[in-house]
Amino acid sequence: MKHLIICDLDGSLLNHDGDVTAYSKKVLRHLESLGHKVIIATGRPYSGAIQIYQDLGIPNVLITDNGGSIQHPKDASFETKKTYIPKAITHELFEHTHHYLNSAFYSDDKTVYAYKYDPRLRMFFSSLDKRTVIDKPFTEFDVEATGIIYLVQTPSIDTFETYFKETFSDTLSFRMWGKDQKHAIYEIYLKHISKASAIEIIREYYHIEHENTIAFGDGVNDIEMIEYAHLGVAMKNAMSEVIDVSNDMTKDTNDHHGIANYLVKHFNLKL
Repeated sequence: MKHLIICDLDGSLLNHDGDVTAYSKKVLRHLESLGHKVIIATGRPYSGAIQIYQDLGIPNVLITDNGGSIQHPKDASFETKKTYIPKAITHELFEHTHHYLNSAFYSDDKTVYAYKYDPRLRMFFSSLDKRTVIDKPFTEFDVEATGIIYLVQTPSIDTFETYFKETFSDTLSFRMWGKDQKHAIYEIYLKHISKASAIEIIREYYHIEHENTIAFGDGVNDIEMIEYAHLGVAMKNAMSEVIDVSNDMTKDTNDHHGIANYLVKHFNLKL
């Protein structure tokens, strides 16, 4: 009975150095050899995930952009699926909110498209490394986004959320990643597009029953995926919102082979 095993990257499969440990690779490759399908599902863009995918050495479908992009790097016959926020919507949202933004950005495989770009964002979004940054108002960009990050000034949170819900409730959703006295960090994405929606497509592609899906995650962008999976597992280091919706939790953090150790026990592996 084969399973679909879905792994988030940052904070889950990757340790604090941004690496998949040799032990984790050994466990995941062994599961793959047994007929299971191990899938990466990340908020990173394709270019921020492809090296990790190649190093892992498991030739399956790759989910990036929090479900906005589904590709198979090892199978040219697989039909790539990418979903973008229409430019008109991106421009309209920006025109009505830019006066209370501390910063904002989105990216593709080579470029970061930014408004008031803050280099400190690299601390939170590691996939931005080694990219060309173009900084100007979003209304001047002619490139569509799979998702957008907004840093909204804290006093304007209610104003922003009210406008967003009243104007874009049929087309867009948002996740708040956290806030402090200065700003709140929002991820904006197309409604009904998430890691979960991508996993449903992949599950059907590999002909795996929903009851055989296992997903691991730690952040707010993993919530839909954790809720969707038959066995949704929060990392020990996960945000409380993820733990609240999970079926189980790893005994170890991402720095101590949390996913690999859980899978060894779950499948009673003999390595």
